[in-house]
Amino acid sequence: MLDILDYTKQELISDADFWQFAGEHLEKPTEFRGVSFVSSIKFIEEQLLPRYDKVTLILGLSDNGKESIGKRMRQLNDRTEFVNYGYEHPDSEFTKRILDGSLQLLFTKHELIHTKMYLVTSDDRYLSFAGSMNLTEAAIHHNLEQLDSDYGMQTDPLYQCHVQMFNDNLRHATTYLDAKKMAGFIKAKNKEQLQINVYTDTVNMVKNKDTGDQDAVIIPAEEVKEYKDQYSSDEELKKLSASEKLSVAQTVKLFGNAGYKKRNLENIGKELYSLTQVVKHVSRNDDNSGKITREEDLYPKPVLFYNNGQLFEAPRVGDNVKSELITSNLTGDRLREQLQLFSDIAHEYDNYKEVGEGWQACDFMCFLFEAPWLWKIRNMYELSPSSKSREDVPLGVALIGQGRTGKSTLGKRLAAKLTGSGNFLDGGVFDAKNYALGKSNINMTITTVLSDYMYSAGPVNPMMIDDISPDLTTRPYFDRFIKEITNNRSLTQPLPSFIFTMNRREGDSKSQFSLKPEIMRRLWYLSFESTFAGDEDEREAKLNDLLERANDQLYRYCQVELAKFFNDVSPETEQKIERDYLYPIKYVLKQAMDQFGMFELVKDYFDDNYDYSLFVGRNDWTMLINQAEVGADLTFIQQDGQLKAQINKQLFNKVSDSTARNNGSMMMERYFQYLPRKYRISYQYTSTGFIVDVANFDRWLNSDTLQQKYNSSEVARDAQKVNTDAKMTELLTRLTEAQEKQAHRHGIFSWLKKK
Repeated sequence: MLDILDYTKQELISDADFWQFAGEHLEKPTEFRGVSFVSSIKFIEEQLLPRYDKVTLILGLSDNGKESIGKRMRQLNDRTEFVNYGYEHPDSEFTKRILDGSLQLLFTKHELIHTKMYLVTSDDRYLSFAGSMNLTEAAIHHNLEQLDSDYGMQTDPLYQCHVQMFNDNLRHATTYLDAKKMAGFIKAKNKEQLQINVYTDTVNMVKNKDTGDQDAVIIPAEEVKEYKDQYSSDEELKKLSASEKLSVAQTVKLFGNAGYKKRNLENIGKELYSLTQVVKHVSRNDDNSGKITREEDLYPKPVLFYNNGQLFEAPRVGDNVKSELITSNLTGDRLREQLQLFSDIAHEYDNYKEVGEGWQACDFMCFLFEAPWLWKIRNMYELSPSSKSREDVPLGVALIGQGRTGKSTLGKRLAAKLTGSGNFLDGGVFDAKNYALGKSNINMTITTVLSDYMYSAGPVNPMMIDDISPDLTTRPYFDRFIKEITNNRSLTQPLPSFIFTMNRREGDSKSQFSLKPEIMRRLWYLSFESTFAGDEDEREAKLNDLLERANDQLYRYCQVELAKFFNDVSPETEQKIERDYLYPIKYVLKQAMDQFGMFELVKDYFDDNYDYSLFVGRNDWTMLINQAEVGADLTFIQQDGQLKAQINKQLFNKVSDSTARNNGSMMMERYFQYLPRKYRISYQYTSTGFIVDVANFDRWLNSDTLQQKYNSSEVARDAQKVNTDAKMTELLTRLTEAQEKQAHRHGIFSWLKKK
């Protein structure tokens, strides 16, 4: 419970809402300056940055005394976590604000700073707080806290007193993280080097006494010695937690016996980093503090909302979270550059693959860009007088393929950059070891979280999850979930979607994914099976170039243009959307590309949407037919004047692994589902097999595989012999008839001559 004593009005507000009080007493605030014992990236990013244009915080301060050195060493370790977050989330609001200088973090330099004060200002007014409250969710919403507050004009003498108080704290603080330091850190080539660099920089800041250096942390030698002596015995060390043991180990590494900082610290950054890895390894099974505890923390960040024909962006899902209208000023050469990037990504997956997959890559980006508006198209289909229905607009897209085919690069790394997403999830996040609400069945946990997000009423951008087991799609609970969403005719409000990447491994039962038509209508499969080709160094350089260039500028541009598009949809345009649910984004991109004569770069990709059902199973069927024995596994028959092949059940035992999931019957059903209805190959199967049309089957395979099987069979040879015999008989009959006619004519002429 928070009590706020309003000095200006001379009244006490019990059980106050801190943010509500701040909003009511200062309109259009621009700057927040504060001093707090503790805070976190999450609190800063979700509560402060959306509300204030500039934020300066002195934070992470510890009590002096017996545990002072240990706590301050842990604060230095925490610094790596802040930097690591910026490295892993370069497009997050936290990182952007650090880099543009509008967020600055400081911490204890020497003396204990016990202050907890906050000064908020607008153009000409101020609002101040001082008291017990730290900048944490627990302090604001749960703890018993008290604050004194006053407010007024910046010309008031009291305002200058507040400024002086903050500046007094500022003089006793040192830089924790600012634009210059963050910009240098995130240039590291990998996370290990990043943390080594941060530790090295931190060590350089540590001094035993004040030398006048502004960016210094003063740790007196006598306090260090006392701390080291206290934990010199194994008995005392056993009482410590893993993080406390790390502080002791790093203190020993950094300081000599007398407490003075060592001189020979050439590789200290790497040595301190190595210590963290050792401690983490030892304590991994016991430390659960890093678990995600709220389902909302798995939802996309930032999140997009639809309101009155336009999209708005907020840092996260939640009440009273500030959102802003999505805008774009992308024009001219800058627009052309982003369109070229779009084209280059698609062509990367064509030019550097054994078999081109640029079509799939382009379609994926179109889905990604149009995802916030798919619910509108779904409603349009529902009201259409045509045969279209809401089930014909997929809820999600799944990039499926074997390892090292680029699906995660496209569906995770590039997708996150192209949309400005700060938290593309890995499938492992849903493990109970990482997610406090997770079940032992990860597939079920994913379905539950996904279902809750889809029904959360508001967000429209997709939840993106990497490295999902393909057999998720075969589970009854996932089947129910995806059908309930599309079959629920009352779900006409804005609705999000989802993106999966799935790693398919040959021979792995968990790599089997659903080929049921009702699933494939709702979840769009894109195949990425071909490996990369060409010079590896050249390909790697090209990929790195794409990742460096990737950003969300074109995505934001498209959201603005799509808002205009859906604001005025004519009946003729509706018909085009009914023929292709991706027509809106293709239209927006074509209009933009036509400005620069670039549409030919992607025209072939835009002609039609990739249909997984036409491609999946081709290789499997080809190999199956090649090992089939005519007469035992398949037989050929003539039916209605057409050549047919009867595929017998025993053929599918050859591709069975004898498990319940992949027995002969299950494999027969799976191979039957491979056959696309579009080609009218076969219509039903029985417990003994099914019949296929040979010509249509080969047309789907784009080869004469089955026809060749027939041509080389005894049946074909027998049929050929019968056909040859019939033709010979017919020829002899015609010859005999001709001879008889000739003899008859000869007889007539002989009679005439006698006359």
